[in-house]
Parts: sequence; structure tokens; C-alpha cells
Amino acid sequence: MSWTRPEFEIRADNTALLVIDMQGDFVDPGAPYESPAAREMVDELNHLMAACRQRGIPVVLTAHNHRADGSDLGAVRHLHPLTADGTALKEGTEGVELYAKLDVQPGDHVIRKRRYSAFFSTDLDLLLRNLGVQVLIIAGVATNVCCESTARDAFFRDYQVVFLSDGNGTIDLGDAGWGAFSAEEVQRYTLTNIATFYGEVAPMAEVLERVRAAGQPSA
Repeated sequence: MSWTRPEFEIRADNTALLVIDMQGDFVDPGAPYESPAAREMVDELNHLMAACRQRGIPVVLTAHNHRADGSDLGAVRHLHPLTADGTALKEGTEGVELYAKLDVQPGDHVIRKRRYSAFFSTDLDLLLRNLGVQVLIIAGVATNVCCESTARDAFFRDYQVVFLSDGNGTIDLGDAGWGAFSAEEVQRYTLTNIATFYGEVAPMAEVLERVRAAGQPSA
């Protein structure tokens, strides 16, 4: 079965850009959860963030961290030893701060989160509803983990998701029993899955032009 895939209308009054977990622990060279792809897309992301601000489109950023005593780790402690032992994503450490080369401005909104999805146990949905957001552009790291989890939760809440094909980065996956997968393979599968079930997938250059052309609804 084939169908016409959506292209959601990006307007100044209905859209927000959500940048997921572009933090030192994911983006810095040699970071515990380093994603070189995330680092490579920073300059283009900065251009998109600047264009959004110029059009009055809110920029929202998330940062993932856990309490220093590990009291909020829950099931995370069983799957992520670097997080469980405090090597990564530990509250109060430099690694949980937003990547130094990411152009964060005072008017941006920052959401601290404890789980993959930016919607889980945060006030993100409340913020977006109050900002009048219907269309949510999603960027960040990792494509198949926090970004995809957030895209799914956005879809469940009836947001129109625009997922950036080259504005979300991931990593190679080692063999956990069913084969190893390169970052490129993980990326392609995740984008196909999102485009099939959860939203629109589009490259940053195209979305940048749509943002620059964004306006208020016609009378």
C-alpha cells in the first residue's frame, strides 16, 4: 500500500524546534556515549536554531541527567553501566551540560529529563501547549533512542512530528545477540520507521528553508 506522505505546515505560530540531549556526554570527543554524527551536525543545527528564533519559533533543548546518588535510575541501572556507576549523565558533572559549541541563547527553554523520552515526567507537554505548538521539529541524539522515543510520545499526543534526517545522530550498535549494526544502518532503519508510523522525515536544509518562509496564518 502506498500513500502520500505528509509535509506539515511550519508556521511562526504553531511550531517549535526540540533539540534532544546535545550534551558533553554524547557530543564531546571521547565522551562516554560519543556520537561523532551529533558533533558533525552542530553547525547546521546552529543555523536552524537561529532561523527559528528569527521567525519567532521557540527553541527547546533537553538535557538528560540522573541524581548523583542514583536514586532515580530505576531500570536504567540494569542496562547502562556507565550511567549506573556515575561515569555518564551524572547530575552536577560537566558532561551533562549542553555542548559548548551549541548556540544556546537566554530565551531558549531547557528541559531536564531522566528517561529517553523528553515527555516522560517533565513539563514539556505543558510548555508546548502553552506556546501553541502543533508542529514539532525534532533534532539531537541518539536517533534511535531518545529522539525516536520523544517522536513516538509526540505522535501519541497528536503533535505533527518533523524529524530531521541529518539532524539526528546515532552510533554503531554492537552484537547483543542478533548481529551488529553500523550507525548508518541504524539511522536508515530508524528514519524509515518514523516516516512510516510517526511523522514526517526531512533533511535540515529543506526544513531550514521552510522555517525561513514561515509566516502567520492568512486571515
